[in-house]
Amino acid sequence: MISSRNLALKKVLDLSPLILLVALMAIFAVVDSRVVSSQSLINIVSQATPIAVLAIGALIVLLTGGIDLAAGVGVAFCAVLIASLIDAGFGLPGSLAIGLAAMLIVGLVNGLVISLLKIPPFVTTLAAMVVLQGATLAVASKGVLMLKDPTLRFIGIERSFGIPHVIFATLAIVIAAAVLMRLTRFGLRTYALGSDAGAAELAGIPVTRHTILIYTASGLFVFLTAVVMISRVPVVTPNIGGTSLLLDAIAATVLGGTSIFGGRGTVWGTVVGALIVSLLTTALRIFGTDPSSLELYKGAIIMAALLADTGMTYAKTRLLEPVR
Repeated sequence: MISSRNLALKKVLDLSPLILLVALMAIFAVVDSRVVSSQSLINIVSQATPIAVLAIGALIVLLTGGIDLAAGVGVAFCAVLIASLIDAGFGLPGSLAIGLAAMLIVGLVNGLVISLLKIPPFVTTLAAMVVLQGATLAVASKGVLMLKDPTLRFIGIERSFGIPHVIFATLAIVIAAAVLMRLTRFGLRTYALGSDAGAAELAGIPVTRHTILIYTASGLFVFLTAVVMISRVPVVTPNIGGTSLLLDAIAATVLGGTSIFGGRGTVWGTVVGALIVSLLTTALRIFGTDPSSLELYKGAIIMAALLADTGMTYAKTRLLEPVR
């Protein structure tokens, strides 16, 4: 039986990402109010949209103790592929369909290699990342592409009530993902697999098939992230997305309470983590930080988050121990 005090402490730990976000906003409001001005907050949320979408895909993989290192470069490949097809006259629906199929195939192949050949996710997705880097350069024959599609502009740039439509679109994706992870067989099996793969298999969960589905789902969120990116930034180059976006997504998942050991994490926590990453990036830029140092700070943030994650995992384990 868990004591009421320990239960209260556990709830505080569960809310720690939101508490951190509010604390950072309060600190920045004192240091430089420009960071939390109304327009700045809208920009922060808007800039967090691609991070949040990719981070949800990362969450699904991390819940099982895996990782998808190809996701960031996959966004670049998918964005360049879609933009090149639109530029070639394929039209938006056909270009999006091909882009979606491509990323689902990438995710499917990763899942097959990991689940059937038993090659570790780190090695498998690292190899996929290298392949996608080469494919991105091969597809981007024109180097820079300008997209003027009205539908993409409507989604990513135009506003209603002063709020960019991309925020509403991302919110719809987030709600759908939350339902997927909490109210469907896919989500419940993913948590079970991450908590104890052996027990999940004994319970009748098809571990191999579900692992394939997980990496295929990661490919879906890579595609959605690419669409968000090209709707917000109509100038598409091979540098769009990439490892920088992947770094932000992983930071968002960990800051949002996802355990790198699997079995723990939520969609809403991941979204809060994405807002924290976007807030910190905006604050550093307003403070005049050298752009070349941003990745250094992000890396330090991830390291701190990993240390905090280890501590939180230990604390929750102790709190969940029965009182004797």
